[in-house]
Amino acid sequence: MSRIETREHAMEFLFQTGFRNDPISEQIDVFREAYPEIAEDDAYFLDIVYGVINSRDELDEKFVPFLKRWKLERLPQTDRIILEIAVYEILTVEDIPTSVSINEAVKLAKKYGTDSSSSYINGVLSNFVKSL
Repeated sequence: MSRIETREHAMEFLFQTGFRNDPISEQIDVFREAYPEIAEDDAYFLDIVYGVINSRDELDEKFVPFLKRWKLERLPQTDRIILEIAVYEILTVEDIPTSVSINEAVKLAKKYGTDSSSSYINGVLSNFVKSL
């Protein structure tokens, strides 16, 4: 399974955690049963999932200044998760170029977001990266 697919599965998983109260480890077990192909890149899947969950507040603080007339609470949940994944990758995953993280976030936004999500996410992430 490619990193693109793993990233997409991580986004789907993080989205569903907002609707369940089960412990994350149990949710991961159920998700793995439904998507056994995750085992091919399990380490990366877990890195993203736990990385975002464990540092969500810090990740949000990094991109919130670039939301332009939006508040975090108003962002669609999918857009927020996509931004969190991208910022996490940009800041911590050394073998993924920044441009790839942005490009993959835009692709996820086109697939899962609103009509304006992809351009908005691209702008937020571009401005975030310029600030580094």
